[in-house]
Amino acid sequence: MLIRPARSVAFIALAAVGLFPLTAAAQTQPTTPPAQPQPAPPAAPSSPPRGTTAPMQIPPVPAVPSVGGGTALPLVDAVRRALEQNLGVRQAALAVAIARSQVTQAQAGLYPTVGVGASNTQQTAPGNSVLNGTINIPSAGVTGAPFTAVLPGSTPPQWNVHGVISYNLYTGNAVQDQIAIAKANLQGQQSAFTATAEQTVLAVRQAYYNYVQSEGQVAAAQRAVDASQENVRVTQAQVTVGTSPQFNLLQAQVQLAQAQRTLTQTKAAAVLAEQQLAAVVNLPISSAISATTPFGLPTPPGDVEALVKQALGARPEIAQGQAAIQAAQAAADLAAAGLRPVISVSGGPQIVTNSLSTSSTVTWAGTIQLTLAIFDGGLTRGKVEQARQQLALAKVQLEQTQQTVEEQVRAAYLNLQQAAEQLASAQAGLVAAQEALRIANVRFSAGVGTQLEVVTAIQNLAAADAAVVQARFQYNLALAQIDQAVGNQISL
Repeated sequence: MLIRPARSVAFIALAAVGLFPLTAAAQTQPTTPPAQPQPAPPAAPSSPPRGTTAPMQIPPVPAVPSVGGGTALPLVDAVRRALEQNLGVRQAALAVAIARSQVTQAQAGLYPTVGVGASNTQQTAPGNSVLNGTINIPSAGVTGAPFTAVLPGSTPPQWNVHGVISYNLYTGNAVQDQIAIAKANLQGQQSAFTATAEQTVLAVRQAYYNYVQSEGQVAAAQRAVDASQENVRVTQAQVTVGTSPQFNLLQAQVQLAQAQRTLTQTKAAAVLAEQQLAAVVNLPISSAISATTPFGLPTPPGDVEALVKQALGARPEIAQGQAAIQAAQAAADLAAAGLRPVISVSGGPQIVTNSLSTSSTVTWAGTIQLTLAIFDGGLTRGKVEQARQQLALAKVQLEQTQQTVEEQVRAAYLNLQQAAEQLASAQAGLVAAQEALRIANVRFSAGVGTQLEVVTAIQNLAAADAAVVQARFQYNLALAQIDQAVGNQISL
């Protein structure tokens, strides 16, 4: 209902524009019609040939935006921002702070405790007093009425003010075991923090390299469009002078349309990569980012065995597994402390008085206490057995972690080798494609080549250019994966 009036208005406007020149011409012409025959009215537009489709009307959708030109963001700044803002890293840091507080709590068992106390005791006297007498109330007619009252006895309140100093002389090594468990837990949380930070760094590097790659793909696609436009211009000139058939121009125009379509696709991929990078570094998704750190070609490590050895000594996951073993060992010893004696001493001054306002004698008292569990129904034995099995499990988990780390290092190194070979092949292919396009243009200009050769050479050059950008991305990403696999990205 809304489209038809719009079309009617458009038709009326077009009709008015089309009739205006005719009306003006009719006003300037003489009234006598000319002798020559009137031209035939223009023929209605013919329908498209059979087998073809009429062009569709494209809706007014905004064009794909361009990337780059925003806030300069070097790779090191992207990593720093991500480490400061990433929620996973912040959670791991808080877990480290909690574990550090637990160590402080466990170490408190090595020191004596000091306390003061006071009490007030109210006690009823054992005997009561009896009061007998008579009551006389003349106005009420009461004379000599006997009564008896029982008065409870009372004693002054008793205050007890005392101080206590307690210290555990021997706890069966329980306090030391608790400290060892807390320290091992702290080491494990620190390793978990480092692992989380390294994963964050890898994610940032991957997103950053992907964005740089997408910008390179856009640039490569733009170069293909420029080459196709130049090919169309040259072919148009040759068709105009009659040295090239119209079909060659059509081929060039089709190739240009394909190149422009590829450019649009790469621009959309670049916008998506820009948004993904903004999300990783906790910037607004709509932020315009300019990646100022280009791809590099650093020298790769040469010996995979040395990388494996380094990873086994530096990966935080392995340190976390070693801390779990230390905690399990301390937990086994702590469980065995259930049947060990506990010796403690306590004592301090004491004042017992009926009034706090008067000075009283200070007495001192001390106690040495020995506690030894004779039988606990097998509770300690069960705890010890559980702790031993937990220790065995921690050792197996460490072996599995070491195996996984070695697999990751070797896989990352293999990816680097593959990426290096693909990069060399892509660069060689780019050189060959450039030379092939040059020869195709020379042959076509000399009249011994065809337009199809030029179009094919342009397409091959565009593909080779994009392959080099992709190979550079894979090479730099493989190096980042090796850094994460070896564990040399973050130092706590």
